[in-house]
Amino acid sequence: MLIKVSNMNDTKHIPKNNLRHISIRKKTASRICATQVLYGASFLNCDIDILINSYIEYYVPSILEELKLKELNYELLNTIVKGVYNNITKIDKIISEKLSVNWAIDRLSETEKTVLRLATYELLFETKFKKITIINEYISIIEVFGGSPDFANGILENISKDIL
Repeated sequence: MLIKVSNMNDTKHIPKNNLRHISIRKKTASRICATQVLYGASFLNCDIDILINSYIEYYVPSILEELKLKELNYELLNTIVKGVYNNITKIDKIISEKLSVNWAIDRLSETEKTVLRLATYELLFETKFKKITIINEYISIIEVFGGSPDFANGILENISKDIL
């Protein structure tokens, strides 16, 4: 799942005065990294802190270079990865309740599960961000990683309606 992510923030054809604010790009990059860390965690049996630190050491430098950033929002990366990891049963239950009767969460691709888990965690626990911003970010991420943006949007919209 470690793929080039530059098309999410492709700045080649955008005038310099029209680039996304750097703090927004840092959050986007942190969410992309969180997606990759949790995707890896679904296949590896290791301590989540070790996985996060290894990812930061070996993969973040190339992502920063590709996205023309000096640093990530490391606090956001750690918070959402550990938040999903520590609340996965609750998050999966919420996602499962929004799936069709004939669908179980196990039928989703690992990419779709990972993105839906991260977005659901943020919708539930990260109240400093607007729901629509969270949903739009993860819809863009799922599109880059090859999932179904329409499917994810429907699930996340339904989840966000239940959150006061």
